[in-house]
Amino acid sequence: MKKIHIIFTGGTIAMQTNDQGLLIPAVTGDELLKSIPALQHVGEISTQQFSNQPSAQMTPELMQSLRKEIVSIFSKNEIEGIVVVHGTDTMEETAFFLDASLSEAQLKNNPVILTGAMRSNDQASADGMANLLAATQVAADANSKGRGVMVVMNDEIHSARYVKKMDTSSLHTFCSPQYAALGQISHATSHAPVQYKHSAIRLTKTIDVPRETFEFPRVDVVQMYAGADAALLNASIEAGAQAVVIQAVGASSVNLALYEGIKQAISKGTAIIISSRSPLGECAPVYGYIGGGQTLKALGAAFSADLPAHKARLYAQLLLNNKKNTSESHLETIQHGFSTV
Repeated sequence: MKKIHIIFTGGTIAMQTNDQGLLIPAVTGDELLKSIPALQHVGEISTQQFSNQPSAQMTPELMQSLRKEIVSIFSKNEIEGIVVVHGTDTMEETAFFLDASLSEAQLKNNPVILTGAMRSNDQASADGMANLLAATQVAADANSKGRGVMVVMNDEIHSARYVKKMDTSSLHTFCSPQYAALGQISHATSHAPVQYKHSAIRLTKTIDVPRETFEFPRVDVVQMYAGADAALLNASIEAGAQAVVIQAVGASSVNLALYEGIKQAISKGTAIIISSRSPLGECAPVYGYIGGGQTLKALGAAFSADLPAHKARLYAQLLLNNKKNTSESHLETIQHGFSTV
């Protein structure tokens, strides 16, 4: 049987309602596993309590600590798959960060699976135990090799790049709305419960992370909306942002006020990445009027393609941290990095 390591970070799956009626962290990972006897038939399971907190408290620094732990575990050549139990609110961010920063050599071709729950264990129709079992099955499946980091929820397998939390409470909240799920877990057969639709492939270009140091340059997200101005963009720059992700409207448009702010920011060396607040489609330079994507490109802005703003922000932090040529500006680093994202 394959050796699978489960890392618990917290989330709804580890919460219960207290005497005051408040849903709070209350259960350890090992306590959760006691209610899933079927896991013993999936693989040889080891566990680790990394943290026990709601995922709204997850930070890039904690993601990096989790990444280092995963690298250390796989370096010992014993574990063949890792499951990370995580809160759902920022699960897609942690999954994307890990997928973008873990090379195939560091993963040893093994999968990392994130899962969690939309309902706590003391709620009716709790989904956490089924999700954890399914995630462990995927981690133990031979066809999961070479696919990097994935999210397993509600019997579906999603890529870290495309997965999105689409609903605040539905069990079917995690989807890949622009692309199909990578696969599913079937309950019709115990022989091959994990079924993939496509051959193994990494979907995001991996960014090398230096072993010695890791710094998280400040990268903020500023949203475009009707009537927006450059006040928040300017505040981000004054706070030390090396890059700012602009969540534009449509394909990549901003109004005149924000355009002027972006123009000033780029002229002073701040990198600008344009994303879209639309949930579907790619962010690309389409329109040629002032504030349209073509004029933003002419200023030197980069474009996030299919990455939403919160994932583009993490990718920008990884790119800036990995800058090897000190003569290269933040703007050039971001432009080069997002040209092949």
